[in-house]
Amino acid sequence: MQINVENADGLNLEPGSSFCIVSHSISYVERILSSIIDVNNLQDLLIIKPENNIGIEEIRRIIDFLDFAPQGEYKLILVYEADKMTQEAANAFLKTLEEPPHYAIILLITTRWNSLLPTIRSRVQKRFLKFVPQGDKLNDFERYLAFWDAEFEDRILSHDYQILAEDELADSEDVLNQVMSIKAMIDEYLQKGIAEYVKFISRVSKINDFRFLKNLTKVVAWMIFTNKDLQIENKIEYLKICDEIQRSKLANFNYVLTYYTLLLGLRGEKQ
Repeated sequence: MQINVENADGLNLEPGSSFCIVSHSISYVERILSSIIDVNNLQDLLIIKPENNIGIEEIRRIIDFLDFAPQGEYKLILVYEADKMTQEAANAFLKTLEEPPHYAIILLITTRWNSLLPTIRSRVQKRFLKFVPQGDKLNDFERYLAFWDAEFEDRILSHDYQILAEDELADSEDVLNQVMSIKAMIDEYLQKGIAEYVKFISRVSKINDFRFLKNLTKVVAWMIFTNKDLQIENKIEYLKICDEIQRSKLANFNYVLTYYTLLLGLRGEKQ
């Protein structure tokens, strides 16, 4: 395995060190790392991608992995969503983070630096990876979407997505298609009278799907932020709701109330 540690997009990844890469988009970090890592020997690479928490078993895997010298020049450990590390796991990881073997590069990756345990933050070198969309070919909303998920960028540039019909929204598993369709429909219904708009909200509110709610929230957050008619106090109120939904791991929302609150907010009205 080879890593271009000198020109890793300004990350400066020296062997024998522990780092934390902080970025808005995990998929963007993955794309950057794949461009600077040439994996010829998988025995020198360990990737931790948690489904839930990062527990003591994952840390034991890392420690065992580092017990043996690399086949190549060094070993690389990628720990995605490091903010999901439990207290027990963090305690077991501290010594390794503080004094990794001279041949090891340990990369913690997170979108939530402040959610990392303080004992972890104090033992890693922070590297912020800023996402920059390609060129001037994207409009402001498309740049915003690419900032949320860098995997969208190429598809947006090539318009490799479709606008779904209203009755297809809930069934779509394609995030980009769904987001673009939500934006198009909200734009359309905002031009109509309040009665038609409320009917639209009523239909949408029957979609009790957490992923759909999160995608709708991304669109609403953008439209609230760019709405020149909303008072700043109202913008802050609605954006806090959007942020709460995006950060939540549990689908414990009153869907009907949440949809009405967010979508009526786009018209500057409250339920």
